[in-house]
Amino acid sequence: MAAGGGRCLLAVALAAAWISGSAAAASSSAEQAGGSHKSIKCMPCSRPYIGDAYLHDTMTGQLAQRRDLVEMSDSGELCKGLADDVEVPVLSKLRRQLVGEGSHRRLVYSMDFGACEGAMINFLDGYDAHLVIFEKLPDGVFADPFELQHFVERKVFVDVAVFGDTNLELPTALSNRSSVEIHFDLRLIISTNCSLVIDMPLHARYPPLDASGYATVEFGNPDLLLRYRKKEIHSDSCLWVTKNLKAAPLEKATWRIPCGDEAHIGFVSSITFLSALVCSMSIVLAALIF
Repeated sequence: MAAGGGRCLLAVALAAAWISGSAAAASSSAEQAGGSHKSIKCMPCSRPYIGDAYLHDTMTGQLAQRRDLVEMSDSGELCKGLADDVEVPVLSKLRRQLVGEGSHRRLVYSMDFGACEGAMINFLDGYDAHLVIFEKLPDGVFADPFELQHFVERKVFVDVAVFGDTNLELPTALSNRSSVEIHFDLRLIISTNCSLVIDMPLHARYPPLDASGYATVEFGNPDLLLRYRKKEIHSDSCLWVTKNLKAAPLEKATWRIPCGDEAHIGFVSSITFLSALVCSMSIVLAALIF
C-alpha cells in the first residue's frame, strides 16, 4: 500500500514538473517574441523626428525620465507587413569618445556594420534609410542648434534637432537638460566599407563654483536607431519603420569642466571693479581733453 502511494506521488511530481517546464518555455518564447516586436515600431512620415515622442514638462522644459524611444513611437496596425522578411544592416561595433580640451569638445562616434558586401546594397536598393543617434546631454552641456544646422547645409547630416533647453547663454544653475537627434544617410557608408565616424560638437555652460576648480559630468548610453521606408511610395501611405539597433552599453564619457573657486570671489570682483573704473575714467578724461 505504501509502495503504491509512493509511486502515485512520484507520478504526480513528475507531471507537475513537466507542466511547469512547459509553461516556463511558453512564457520565455512569448517574452522573446514580445521583445522582438517592441524593437520595431512605425511612425508616419509627417513626424520628422523620433524625439517628438519624448515627453517634456511644458512648465519647466525638463526632459521626462528616460524611456525607450522606439516604444514611444506609433505602432499598432501601422507596422503590419512592413518589417516582415526585411534583412536590415546589423551593427557590429560601436565606440564613443570625447575629444578636445576646455569648454568646447566633440563627441565622436565610430561604428561598423556587418554583412556589408551584398546585404547592405540590396537593402539600400529598396529602402531609404537613416541612422538616427539620440544623445541625452548631461546637465551643464549643450549643443548649438545653429552650428549643427551648418552640418545639414553641408550635407554631412540629413537632419538634426535639439530638444529641451536651447538657451545658449544660461549657466548650468539656471538651465535645463537637452537632447540631440542626428539623422545620417546610410547610403554614404557603402563607400567607406561600412565604417562610420560621426562628430557632434558640444559646449559647456558656466558651472557652479567649486573648490576643486572643476565640475565633472558624465554621458550615458545614446539611443541608436535605424529608420527606413520603402522607395516610391505615396505620401498618404508613407511610414517610417524604426528599429532599435540595441548597441552594447558604452563606457561613460567623462568631461571635467573648468569652474571658479568660491574663495577667489572677493579678489576677482575687486580687480574687475577697478579695471572697469579705470577704463571709464579714461574714456571720460579723453572726451574732456580732446
